[in-house]
Amino acid sequence: MKLRNFVLACALSLGVTACGSTSPDESPVVPVEETGVSTAAATATRIYAYEPTGTHELSFETLGTFETRNNRRVLVIRGTTNRYISDVFSFVPDDAFGTASVISERRFEVVLEEGHELNTMLSGLPLLVSIDTFTGSPTRYYAQIILAPRFFDFRGPNSISVFENVDPVYVRNTAGTEALMYRGRVDSAATSLTVTAPDGVPTVSRVDADTFNLDWRYPAVHQAVDPHTIPLTFTAALNTGAVVDETARLVVRVTGLAISTNDDPYNTWPSPACQPAVYNCYHSKPAGTLDFSSCGTYRQVQRCTYASACEVLPGQPLSLTSIGFPPPAPALPASDSNALATTWYGLVGIDAYSTPECPATPVTIQTVVDHLHETTQTVLPFDWGVATDRAGMVVDNYFFGSSSDPLLAAIDTFAGGGPIQAWFAWEEIPCHNCHSYAEYGVLYYPNSGKVISLKSYHGYDW
Repeated sequence: MKLRNFVLACALSLGVTACGSTSPDESPVVPVEETGVSTAAATATRIYAYEPTGTHELSFETLGTFETRNNRRVLVIRGTTNRYISDVFSFVPDDAFGTASVISERRFEVVLEEGHELNTMLSGLPLLVSIDTFTGSPTRYYAQIILAPRFFDFRGPNSISVFENVDPVYVRNTAGTEALMYRGRVDSAATSLTVTAPDGVPTVSRVDADTFNLDWRYPAVHQAVDPHTIPLTFTAALNTGAVVDETARLVVRVTGLAISTNDDPYNTWPSPACQPAVYNCYHSKPAGTLDFSSCGTYRQVQRCTYASACEVLPGQPLSLTSIGFPPPAPALPASDSNALATTWYGLVGIDAYSTPECPATPVTIQTVVDHLHETTQTVLPFDWGVATDRAGMVVDNYFFGSSSDPLLAAIDTFAGGGPIQAWFAWEEIPCHNCHSYAEYGVLYYPNSGKVISLKSYHGYDW
């Protein structure tokens, strides 16, 4: 078995553990640093990805290095392929990003400038790289690279535990001008924790009895990782009274790598949409909340900040939820001074409903009337009436005398105005020595999703 396939088999079967072997004549092989994994652990020096047929393989040094080029500080990440490279190009969806260059027959590098480019990558956006080769089939394939700040080289007692991950989270500042925060964690049963370094010192805050958060905005996290040779010192005043120190270095690592020979990398790695759980968490927070780290990563939350509920949540079947028509109730139609004493009419009542915020199928006046007829029997079947719009609803009905009718104005104010889908019907009801009729009206306001159901009556003696 080729070494490459052996390493891959080990990675698939053992996850992130290294592979060793023994024979009758050999002592057990001591596991070496972890390699050949698609998600790099803190101790991995390289991260590998393999095209399923074995035609292409790709690896990156996990540790990014900072250099000064053209008087600018840049992060350099270096990759190696098993094919001779003709060209490389780095990009994010719809935009070139970073600078990728071939540096030898099978080696290339990607350079990210300090500032916008580096901050964008550390915030969780994947970097895509197209790789063109002289040999193999196909001769173009793509890589997806994930970068993140990570602690390593821990030195100190077990009474302080500095977590490896420093994750991008969504935490607004009080001015509302910035939301990206980089957050680490330290566990220690201590009365206090301080962090010292030449620069790049995080803000430390207590979470509970033995947990502390480490928070950086971008300028400080860049100072902490560049140069990565200078450690941060963590000093804890333990509950026992002892004072202990631990040091750790914060670096930029390639933590994820994938490979694809698909012609369209956007199909292979589509931009994630806002997830329902994140959306619900974000919108359940009380007004004035600044810290949304409990809802997901920075980019997961960011995707939901401007998403509409109907883009995220599953469609709901049509339902009508009763809502109160606000007092004071609109005035009943005034009596007709010219009407004979034996003629009568009046308004029986108004019911108001709301439709689902995200209906599974379009809501129309017909579906609303059908639903009311089937569930409440308070209106006639849709086919027994006439559908119209705002312009036609003030003609030949017993509810509104004109477009300026005070009852219609009160309903508009409640329902939000705008277009109206309307339906009106009537039926004769039994009456001894008289004629009596019931009138029904249903108004649906598409802009607000509100429904108004009206009922009136009129009649006259023989």
